[in-house]
Amino acid sequence: MDWVVTHVLGFFGDWAKPVSITLYTIFTILGIYGWSRRYNSRKVQKKKGENIGVENPKLAAYVDDLNPRLGFQWQTTEPLKFRSFKPKYHLTMALEISKFDELIEMDKNYLSRVNIRRKIISEHRDIVLQASPLIKPAVDELYIYLFNIYLPVRYPSMFRLTSPLLFKKSTHLYNMVTKQPIALAPPTDPIRAFEILGEHLDEEFLLLIPSEDGDGYVLQGYVTCFPSGFNVKEKFGLKLRDIHGPVPGYKEKLEISMDRFFERLEVGRIVKRSNWSITTHDELYTPSGSHLYDGDETEAKEIDMDKTRLRCERQMLWRLPQTKALVFNFKTYLYPLQDIKDEGLGEDLATAIDGLKEGSIPAMHFYKQGVMWGETVKAFLRS
Repeated sequence: MDWVVTHVLGFFGDWAKPVSITLYTIFTILGIYGWSRRYNSRKVQKKKGENIGVENPKLAAYVDDLNPRLGFQWQTTEPLKFRSFKPKYHLTMALEISKFDELIEMDKNYLSRVNIRRKIISEHRDIVLQASPLIKPAVDELYIYLFNIYLPVRYPSMFRLTSPLLFKKSTHLYNMVTKQPIALAPPTDPIRAFEILGEHLDEEFLLLIPSEDGDGYVLQGYVTCFPSGFNVKEKFGLKLRDIHGPVPGYKEKLEISMDRFFERLEVGRIVKRSNWSITTHDELYTPSGSHLYDGDETEAKEIDMDKTRLRCERQMLWRLPQTKALVFNFKTYLYPLQDIKDEGLGEDLATAIDGLKEGSIPAMHFYKQGVMWGETVKAFLRS
């Protein structure tokens, strides 16, 4: 440090000597600040479990297994690719074991997506945000975990813990992409907590807790900016089985096993799955218009193939360790059909579209509107 000050003074001459103490002070403060940042970072890594009250070794998956993505460049990271279509469609849970490292995925669409989400929240707040007072302890726990632990540990190049004063306990998480601070303490209003989650993450979050009669789980709070063909507000307060009531074959094929799985999912375990559908538009916010029901018109519609998309959701299910609420979160991916052709998978997807009516639930082809877009899309994929 003395060498730096000496050479600065030598360069500017004697008139600069009065500022030597100021320069030295500035450099010293910057050095201390940098050291404290590194120290606090290591401290967060070492004690991250303590910050959310995790003492049981069984809960290590939530915190100790998080690997920081050091040097992560979200601007150049391509979105994940999901190609889960099969020759024949069978209605199953199709779950895979996951890990908490995979809970939140970031990619180059992050900034544009969160900007879209904020616009949707502003314009459709009553549909995309709901919370019962019963869900406040659970959404607070989710909020604290994601903003105090997960994001600054997993994505340190995007989110940083900050404090108004040196050496003081952090009070905010700074989003270095949107240039906005996020309070580490959850707001008193659970709807506002969901809103903040929706503003900073390209992810939908739905929280379920046991029903009062002890028979199943109930959706008691959510932020869902990118629904696919359903109005989530109409599902608010319903049991899992009633939420899926309109899905063909759900009651016969999945209701019992889903209820049992939700009841038995252990703390520390996280599972994932993906789904797929075809949409004849490129809109992310689609609270209706993606499904057909008995009595609906089924005329084939004119389709703009430039806007038609393979729409997939990457879905995660896990349990909060303290409140034991279930978290169902998902991220939406849209792929132009030309991409599927360019990958050499056009015939595979065309076969899968026919397979919607050849699997365990033939009515799925009608439900997913295959009768309206199927022939046109298949012709394009095979061209």
